[in-house]
Amino acid sequence: MIRLFLLGLSVLLAAGCGGSDSSAPAGSGDLVRVSIDKKNADRLLAYYFGGYASSAGADPFETGLLQRVDGSVFLDRSAFAALHPGMVAALDPIASDGDLGWKELVDFFQATYYDARNVPTSLATLETEAGFTPESGWFEVAADGVMTVARRHVFVPEPALREAIAQYKARDEQVLYPIGTTVFGRHQQGEEILETTVMRKRDDGYWDYFTYDQAGQLAAATSTEPRALKTPTQCAGCHLGSRPFEPERSFPAEAADGPHGPRAIYVPAALRNGEIVSFFDEHRKRSDTLLGLYATLYTAELVAQREAGTLSQEDADLLNALGI
Repeated sequence: MIRLFLLGLSVLLAAGCGGSDSSAPAGSGDLVRVSIDKKNADRLLAYYFGGYASSAGADPFETGLLQRVDGSVFLDRSAFAALHPGMVAALDPIASDGDLGWKELVDFFQATYYDARNVPTSLATLETEAGFTPESGWFEVAADGVMTVARRHVFVPEPALREAIAQYKARDEQVLYPIGTTVFGRHQQGEEILETTVMRKRDDGYWDYFTYDQAGQLAAATSTEPRALKTPTQCAGCHLGSRPFEPERSFPAEAADGPHGPRAIYVPAALRNGEIVSFFDEHRKRSDTLLGLYATLYTAELVAQREAGTLSQEDADLLNALGI
């Protein structure tokens, strides 16, 4: 009887500990080691696996999709299979040795990310969902930079931009956009739209990245020169990093041309306001991982309107809240 009791007790203890048992070796049971040799590994794990943990985006450790065991990180295959049964066929071949390296993960994310995020396959559908009408209610910035030789026309919804500015001081001087904010970037040659990149903010504070081709269909990468950029892995690589980019780095001064052409932000001279640039320090701080100067330029436009005597009272209140 005592022997049976002890045996039963050991089974109950094992069941209670489950995949979180710190003595579990790499690859034990349904735990697959995740090996990322990156200085910002935790942030990358939170971003990528957070997109698989919930349709809205969630902390993958809090949901149990990822677990820490003796200082290592493991993916719970059973938890993943329960969330994404249709993706197990893509996961199992690369997880069969009990270890997921970074290169394997990049290929896996490229193959499954859009499905995990339930991204509309049509740009028209996404534009409708976001209420994208560039003629009204969207702040537009045109720029040439390092991402593409095409001119980028970026559209940020004004209500989201104004909220980020209004809450700037309350949020420890960070430009943070509301959950669900969608930003469109059209890559153009003249009036011809060659492709469109999109960022949409998740509930966990990270952004999803989408690319649509010239026909408005979902694409795995950009296609314009100087090189194709994979979505989302190369998008996240820049946005979650710390490297400053031109022409934002030099603004309000003009940036020098790059190896593939001009690098410039096309705005009126009145918006090249050095005081506002310094006030937000937007590109260097990249508080919300948007790399543009949208809050800076929008606020500089309001300051220019005030100097011209055309500023509305609502906009004056917004500047007063900033102390500008």
